[in-house]
Amino acid sequence: MCEHSFDDVQTWFANLKEQYTTQLEKKIAQIEAIWARWQSGELQTDDLRELQRIAHNLAGSGATFGLAAVSDAARALDVALQPVIRRADTDEAAVSLASLVENLLDVMRNSGAPVPQPLSRGQPAAATTLIYLAGRNQDETEELARQIAYFGYTTAQFRSSAELLAAVERQMPNVLILDLDLQEGEQSGIAAAAFLHDRYGQALPMFFTASSSDFTLRLAAVRAGGRGYFTRPIDVGLLIDQIDQMTQRVNTEPYTVLIVDDSALMAEVYALALRAAGMRVVTTTDPLEAPMLLAEQPPDLILLDVYMPGCNGQELAAVIRQQPEYHSIPIVFLSGETDRSAQLAALAQGGDDFLTKPINLEHLVAAISSRIQRARAMRSLMVRDSLTGLFNHSVTQDLLIREVARARRSNQPLSVALIDIDHFKRVNDQYGHRSGDRVLKSLARLLRQRLRASDLIGRYGGEEFLIVMPETRAASAAMVVDSLRERFAHIEHQCEGAPLRVTFSAGVAEWAHGIEASGLIEKADAALYQAKRLGRNQVLIADAQIGQPPQHRVLPLTTNRLHNAPVILVVDDDPDIGRLLQLWLTDAGYRVELTQNGLEALQRIEQGGVDVALIDILMPEISGIDLLDQVRQRGREPAVIITTAFGSEQIAVNAIRRGANDYLRKPINQQELLLVLERTLTKLRLRRENAALQRRLDEKRRELEAEIKHAAQIQAEMLPQQMPRLPEYTIAARCIPAREIGGDFYDWNAPVSHLLNITFGDVMGKGMSAALLMTTTRAVFRSVARDTPPEVNIRYAVNALYADLERTSSFVTLCHLQLNLNSHTLAFVDAGHGLGFIRRHSGHCERLEPRGAPIGIFSHESYRQGETVLNPGDALILFSDGLLDPWPMLARDPFQINDLLTDGMTATGIVDRLCAIPALLGPLTDDLTVFALVRNMMPEESI
Repeated sequence: MCEHSFDDVQTWFANLKEQYTTQLEKKIAQIEAIWARWQSGELQTDDLRELQRIAHNLAGSGATFGLAAVSDAARALDVALQPVIRRADTDEAAVSLASLVENLLDVMRNSGAPVPQPLSRGQPAAATTLIYLAGRNQDETEELARQIAYFGYTTAQFRSSAELLAAVERQMPNVLILDLDLQEGEQSGIAAAAFLHDRYGQALPMFFTASSSDFTLRLAAVRAGGRGYFTRPIDVGLLIDQIDQMTQRVNTEPYTVLIVDDSALMAEVYALALRAAGMRVVTTTDPLEAPMLLAEQPPDLILLDVYMPGCNGQELAAVIRQQPEYHSIPIVFLSGETDRSAQLAALAQGGDDFLTKPINLEHLVAAISSRIQRARAMRSLMVRDSLTGLFNHSVTQDLLIREVARARRSNQPLSVALIDIDHFKRVNDQYGHRSGDRVLKSLARLLRQRLRASDLIGRYGGEEFLIVMPETRAASAAMVVDSLRERFAHIEHQCEGAPLRVTFSAGVAEWAHGIEASGLIEKADAALYQAKRLGRNQVLIADAQIGQPPQHRVLPLTTNRLHNAPVILVVDDDPDIGRLLQLWLTDAGYRVELTQNGLEALQRIEQGGVDVALIDILMPEISGIDLLDQVRQRGREPAVIITTAFGSEQIAVNAIRRGANDYLRKPINQQELLLVLERTLTKLRLRRENAALQRRLDEKRRELEAEIKHAAQIQAEMLPQQMPRLPEYTIAARCIPAREIGGDFYDWNAPVSHLLNITFGDVMGKGMSAALLMTTTRAVFRSVARDTPPEVNIRYAVNALYADLERTSSFVTLCHLQLNLNSHTLAFVDAGHGLGFIRRHSGHCERLEPRGAPIGIFSHESYRQGETVLNPGDALILFSDGLLDPWPMLARDPFQINDLLTDGMTATGIVDRLCAIPALLGPLTDDLTVFALVRNMMPEESI
């Protein structure tokens, strides 16, 4: 939420207008006084600098308050004064600057009341999310409503179009999910959706459910305004993903911005614009205060003026960047400086962007929001698990340590819950890892939605999740987790088309004085183990559950270990303790070796073959800690368990930090020894297995990368390598795969001297599969693209490709064209591509009509040919759907590209400009291919 109401911000902004008017009057008086001294010959060097400072500030502030003429006049004077100040030649300069000074004064006197730019209002989040479901089959609709309700959404159900339309009229939902067929008959849902889409447009997001994935039905759903299309059996996880995204269910912390600007008025203007957009803003006019403000609350972004007294923006940025804890905070310079070299010099000190005053306030908000969004995304990648979006293991541990320390200081309760999915290995083995991933994501989503914002949720292991619940007793935590367990058990996960229900078990533990974070997790883990042992699908509280409390896991002493049992090296200068440990461990089936000093132990470890070393911390010649350091410095593998008679926990913590795997306190208990040893060996075995698996994965990845790199090279070489020399034309094309290889392609050939065949295609999918289909499609068109018309060529291609595309459930969108160099006639067939147009020399744009279905959809599609004539200065422009991700509106209106183009551009210039769009607007997530053909202007026409 923003700090103040939007009305308050508007009122304060109006007050700033009055302040700016007052400042203008004062600045007029200042300029007049300086100019009078200049004309009388009493001008001082400081007067020149003061005049330039006033002009520089006016250049950066005038347009912000709607006084663009003031900014323009002030900037002209600012630029003219700079060489005068460097030369200090005031006599000759007075004559040349007189008109600029008089013009600025005249504009300021006649500027009228300032009219600032409008403020953008931040979007409030809805308190609840209402979802309407409509379907003819009541049982299916009710079950889908139940599944959605498990994720915390409010639902209402309807069976007929009449009921649905009346309900929407009374209260419009956040999302509408309706079946293609309602009670009125087949496709009545599409008719109802089309009516609602015409009435409410994009304000009412709609998803369709259906029993068929037929293309014509999907197309009808899209035309009726559908944002998504789900076939039965419906994957509820994917549906909830779409709903979450559409309703922006995830609550994010407001952006925090620190503004450092020596102009209090302008700092407040920028602050109000950002606050109106829902951001938290801290301002200061003193750059020396910035370090203190940073330490109090590190912001998401620093907005920094360049020219400030005492410490300029470049110097402050350099100081901030010297401190590692602030490396990830974006720094954006905001200044009236227009010299590019000066801007680059500022960025070299650690800035991330440079915005030039005066700046449109909406542009300022958009630029700041974009920068913060990217910075938060980068930080998220470092602390979040890539699959579930929850905190990763190490971050979760750090957060738990922080919460334990806070509970200790405030003497407040704290509980943790350790969750483990039941029989998860069986899910992976039986349904595949992709199904397992969907189950993990579904549980993560449920936890995020149903827990408090103050609760911390992390993915602790493969199928383990840790919840940290501040200010919560164990009993309350257990009730919350048990409610989650019940909901999760009812969720249907679609695996290979069949519904799958999964459960989880959980252990809850409450913090008490004297317990560290690791001990708290151990308590929760013990309760989880007991819940598993008692039958799974339940929640137990450590040491406090009604019924049988969690028991310590006591490992039985086994005597029939195999000859390849783990080797345990006991390092202790007390021979009696050494022999006792040897007796216990040998009886448990381990192979045991003894040594009484650290040097002998180090030599033995160097020989290899030791699995675990039990090292006493206090020994002559070399202590246990020093021995541990040397073992770890030499990269030796043995797991190390430190044994100590000291009672200080700090000694054990220090040993763990320096590489020990665990510790035992003397006198050593036999059962505890075996428990710790078995736990250590289990982790060692997993680490070795993971290392071996990682080596195999690295090897396979290197092989795959080499193959993909080779495939990408082959694919690139298969595209035309040289542009054809065409009289009166320039031609250019570029293909940028989203991955190393992709499904886009372009090609051309000249069957006879006056004809050029051009093919531009996009195969469904990405990566290797799309590349294979692309190669086949390109080869087919190479073979059929003769001097026959495009409609004949494409008919042959469809006959050759349809069987392969049908078997692979694929399709190809494609545009096939033929240019006659004698008559300048362009004949073409558009097979579902639609992303292209003719730009006439006048700037008028024309679509390539008519259009047909993509190749592979219908076996007997009757493609119709279109024709046009390319006049001098006309351009043919084609692009693939990779341009739609950064610029989605092109799907509806590709002519928007015309705003980036000008008459006289070459084909290469057009391609370069369109390929630069992802770098300016957003990331490239799909293959991007651009083609341009331009007919040159005749010399007499271009004059």
